[in-house]
Amino acid sequence: MSDDRSAGGPDSGSTRRRFLRVAGAAGLAGALGVAGWTGRVLYLTGQNEQASLGTDDPDRSQVSGPSAADVPAERLLSELREYSAELSGVGLQACAVLEDGTRWWGVAGNADHGDDVPLSFTHHLYVGSVTKLYTATLVLDLVQEGDLSLSDTLDEWVDLEYASEITVEMLLNHTTGVPNYTSDAWFVARYFGLPTRTWGPNDLLEVIRGSPLRFEPGTRHEYSNSNYVLLGIVLGEVTGQSYRTLVGRLVREQAGFDRTYYLDYPGDARIANGYDESIFDAGRRNLTAFRESLETGAYAAGGILSTAPDVAGFVRTLFTGEILNGTTLSRMRTFVDAPDEDVTTQRGYGLGVRNLVIDGRSSVGHTGTIPGYSAIAMHHDDPEYTIAVLSNLSTIDQAHVFGRLQNAVLNGFY
Repeated sequence: MSDDRSAGGPDSGSTRRRFLRVAGAAGLAGALGVAGWTGRVLYLTGQNEQASLGTDDPDRSQVSGPSAADVPAERLLSELREYSAELSGVGLQACAVLEDGTRWWGVAGNADHGDDVPLSFTHHLYVGSVTKLYTATLVLDLVQEGDLSLSDTLDEWVDLEYASEITVEMLLNHTTGVPNYTSDAWFVARYFGLPTRTWGPNDLLEVIRGSPLRFEPGTRHEYSNSNYVLLGIVLGEVTGQSYRTLVGRLVREQAGFDRTYYLDYPGDARIANGYDESIFDAGRRNLTAFRESLETGAYAAGGILSTAPDVAGFVRTLFTGEILNGTTLSRMRTFVDAPDEDVTTQRGYGLGVRNLVIDGRSSVGHTGTIPGYSAIAMHHDDPEYTIAVLSNLSTIDQAHVFGRLQNAVLNGFY
């Protein structure tokens, strides 16, 4: 679910590798219509190198950051292709949104690595723990509306022996001490051993229920997918709505994007195959047959399916204040110290938000890894740009590929 230890799979680094080794032991033998934001469109696909410019966003005409004239489109595509080639044709779908609303998007590599089927913009990919950014936004929207408080304790909605010690805020910034359910060996065995199983929130709660706290709540940060499973349950209890309904309302009605889903994607949606290279050290493995278990087992911690343009657009919309108000967004961006061996570029963690420093530049957003897929979506304030990269391999270096595209964008500006 992210560069972290997301549901459905940790992220990059040692925790992710440990998770996937346990999974192995358990038996794992074009054109895109983008809704939601206007602005210029500059695109290059991996197969059809054509560029197109649309109209300016009338609300963002006075800008000081990178704009359409600065976009080194050929270099962006070249960086994407080169990284894909370095990983033997891994599928990469990327989007960069600049301060004037200009959008560049590009694809490289394959949706099906076995048959060399090229990845396109019509494909969807899982975003892993980038999902946490959506879940946190849903929670903070309820806080903003007065339906929930960050100081509310978990025992109001969930029956756990330590629930009265844990607040909504602690769940959001991973300071609860609740163990990570994706590190539970029996869960992982069933997660992969029953590939067509549908996991419900209560099933995941039962996995969480069996273990004691790792530390006293509120005393330190430790990333745990369990926190966001619990937040998904809280959202359902407070609103009376399913997580899939809440995500659909957020992305389509509030943010204006129409290719982001939790389980409610259309039957004819094209989903790129997902691959991993860590299990048994046996080379690249196709995990597509495990999709039902993976996405439902990830739930509100990592189960969202989307596209790079939708993800970049949502992240930009969020961090430019178009969903949450300034006070709430500032609270979201209040970071606790959060050193993380799996995300070495991380400097802090807010309310569902990572603060990363990549090539000396601080940005906010999230990373994600779920078995078969990997993602990064980050926003930089000044100059303003947002970059999202989705991949159908769970072992890419998210910070590295983000940094390559970031440097290309800034190379045209400075």
